[in-house]
Amino acid sequence: MHDNISLFIAVVQAGSFKAASKLLHIPASTIGRRIKQLETEFGCKLLSRNSHTFDMTREGRKLYQSAGFHINALDSIANELRQDIAGEVGLIKLLAPTNLMASHLQKILAQFLIAHPNIQLELELSNTLARFHATNADLAIRVGRQADSDLTQYKLGTIQTFLVASPSYLQSSTALVEPKALEQHQLIVVSPLPSWLLFDNLDSSVQFTFKPATQRVLVNDLNVAKQFAVDGLGIALLPQTEVKQELLSGDLVRALPDWHGVERDVYAVWYRRQLLSTRAAKLIDYLQSHANF
Repeated sequence: MHDNISLFIAVVQAGSFKAASKLLHIPASTIGRRIKQLETEFGCKLLSRNSHTFDMTREGRKLYQSAGFHINALDSIANELRQDIAGEVGLIKLLAPTNLMASHLQKILAQFLIAHPNIQLELELSNTLARFHATNADLAIRVGRQADSDLTQYKLGTIQTFLVASPSYLQSSTALVEPKALEQHQLIVVSPLPSWLLFDNLDSSVQFTFKPATQRVLVNDLNVAKQFAVDGLGIALLPQTEVKQELLSGDLVRALPDWHGVERDVYAVWYRRQLLSTRAAKLIDYLQSHANF
């Protein structure tokens, strides 16, 4: 009955069966038959028809006045849902690591939002997935493969890690020509990484594990560790995404440039039981093609 009431409202708003037929792409004969069915269900005449026009009966006018608003409201809701499913309108809730967002992802997300003006972003910065269920987030960005087997994990790229220091620190310190010489240097260590696993650039099978016995600075934030390195306090092992601008500007340089640290894969993750919205899938595709890790 709902569909026939919607058709009745559309016919009245169109002004004629012919106009409604063109608007709805339904044959006029089909429209007439369905209006007849509706009249049979209500047990009264709704439209007084002649060959070209119609007038609403008292019952028809009452139905139009009572149902018209609700039908239009339902149509509006249906259109919003269609747009929502299409991925061009609606909210994306995203969890992401604080430092990776600040150093690398924020500008990419800004570009995505500019390209999709009807999508809204709710961003929650966190370094754990402990509250993923409770947050009702669409997805999360995480560094390193997650152990939770309930997660779908889509690789976005890989982040390299480098030993870095300020030029002034390296110029005033003992020459650094091999990883073992790190023992003679001031070190800025980011917890909770008690040891540094280093790889030869030319042969990744050649490895060196360095466990700092002492630290000039021990800190649990990558950005703060970077700032200490820029200020000449020592050598730090940091992600390329964190130090890219400082390496370009010369505020930092590679220490032991023939070696690098562990490479960390970056993933978009969401729960398998959760239906990923089209707009969230579009964001994942955008990150995969624009993040350039």
